[in-house]
Amino acid sequence: MIRLAKRLEHLPPYLFARIDAARARAAARGLDTVSMGIGDPDVDPPEWIRATLCEEVMRSGNHRYPSYKGNPKLFDSVIRYMQRRFNVTGLNHDNVMTTIGSKEGLANLVTAVLNPEDCFIAPDPMYPVFVTMAKLAGARPITVPVHPSTKFMPDLRQELNEHQIRCSRVMYVNYPHNPTGQVATREYLADLVSFAREHSIVLVSDLAYGEVYYGEENKPSSLLEFEGALDCVIEFHSFSKSFNMTGWRCGFAVGAAPLIKGLMTVKSNVDSGCFNAIQLAMARVLDDERCQPFLESNRAHYLQRLDKICAALDDMNVTYYRPGASIFVWCDLPGEERDSFTWCGKLLDETGLVVSPGGAYGQYGEGFFRVSLSTPDDKIDMALEKLRIYVSKETAAAR
Repeated sequence: MIRLAKRLEHLPPYLFARIDAARARAAARGLDTVSMGIGDPDVDPPEWIRATLCEEVMRSGNHRYPSYKGNPKLFDSVIRYMQRRFNVTGLNHDNVMTTIGSKEGLANLVTAVLNPEDCFIAPDPMYPVFVTMAKLAGARPITVPVHPSTKFMPDLRQELNEHQIRCSRVMYVNYPHNPTGQVATREYLADLVSFAREHSIVLVSDLAYGEVYYGEENKPSSLLEFEGALDCVIEFHSFSKSFNMTGWRCGFAVGAAPLIKGLMTVKSNVDSGCFNAIQLAMARVLDDERCQPFLESNRAHYLQRLDKICAALDDMNVTYYRPGASIFVWCDLPGEERDSFTWCGKLLDETGLVVSPGGAYGQYGEGFFRVSLSTPDDKIDMALEKLRIYVSKETAAAR
């Protein structure tokens, strides 16, 4: 008797909901499960950040509806942050708005910039929200491979033909890249902006991992640093991963004023904004002198885990691509199995270890799997031992 919309027929279940369900089934069978599949920081924000939120929660007046666009105090802090961190100048309140994390902003932007049957360019493998939400809007993806063979930076002029370029209205950019953790060069990003301006394409940049990087040589850039970016770029930043607060659901969009205005038009019709206390807390955090030392210590924490995991993968003779940023390691499937869903499913069924199948991120993700650095320290050794046992078995069977 109940008929859902036809658009849902072509929309797969969200990847991480599927992972959670598979892990629950394995646990129900008695397996001692551990996950290296989801990028959810396991360490709390520092006490001073939590105390800042508590102060704002207790402040009278912060519990009413927030502004649809966001709190001006957070805008001021964001503008200072963008100048301090990326040397981006010339921004004003028309160029900034608050989002309920970057996922929500990316999803709602689709309604503002894509019509049914429009084409959009998307990296592959990619964060699934890019394609699934655009498909819900009836738009058509044109994928470009983010692959070791292209050093994870595809040449659009070689990958796309003239018709594909001409019909594309939007392009998604994701550096640091999820799921591979690779960082684009400044020269490459500058060329993307030039390409977009030349062909009247809107660049949608997902910079969710902009503060989680390993070494100054891998320090991510903002697309807004490059000439002409405010003509065509909207960039999404999230406090979730950089500040270990995925549950707070707060981020911001910054970029071309018409794109910010379009996003606000959509958001004002579908949500009521981010809790004022969180916005005001993050406005204070961004300007606090303790912010930079915390971000540095957080990067050091992840680097320690990264080194440990990479050393273990070396011992297993698993080929991987050391990330310049993010909280992920992208790995080749060992052995002869090339179907990542089959390989990862067997790994979970036999050992209780969860990793993400590369194919879940797109056709060019097949043959790979993704490991997350957000597994608690006391579980990493267990997870790596499960992986070692399984890899040894698979490689032995392939001989």
